[in-house]
Amino acid sequence: MMNKKEMGEMIIEGTDEFYRMAKSILKEDADCQDAVQEAVSKAFAKINTLRQEKYAKTWFIRILLNECYAILRKRNRETICHEEISKEEMTQHEYSDLYQKLMELEIEYRLPLVLYYLNQYTVKEISQILNLGESAVKMRLSRGRKKMRQMYEQEDTV
Repeated sequence: MMNKKEMGEMIIEGTDEFYRMAKSILKEDADCQDAVQEAVSKAFAKINTLRQEKYAKTWFIRILLNECYAILRKRNRETICHEEISKEEMTQHEYSDLYQKLMELEIEYRLPLVLYYLNQYTVKEISQILNLGESAVKMRLSRGRKKMRQMYEQEDTV
């Protein structure tokens, strides 16, 4: 059974990784911070529901993803807004071209790509985190890469 000190160490160790995951869904820094803080709070409150210590990180990531989706739902209820960030906002934030393209993808493709390429998770680990079959994860990675390639090809023809 994992104790609160071990949970805290695991969370501190993965802070950057968790933030990148939240950023891949929410995009706004304030929302990402809220999601991570809420996930930490819930993880500590429900630490006794963690069955196996070896799955602690996956368990925490699922809590974090649920918080991110809850914030998205709340945001969509409050205002009808587009998920796309305007070109002006991206220029102001000075994000890399690759990052901009990644943020233009739908969440279903963006999240597996972030987990795989930025956070170095295996297909098997991603399937556990997202509660999908491994073949579905591979398909989303493939389609995500294809969509990214198409974006660059369209840019080259303009």
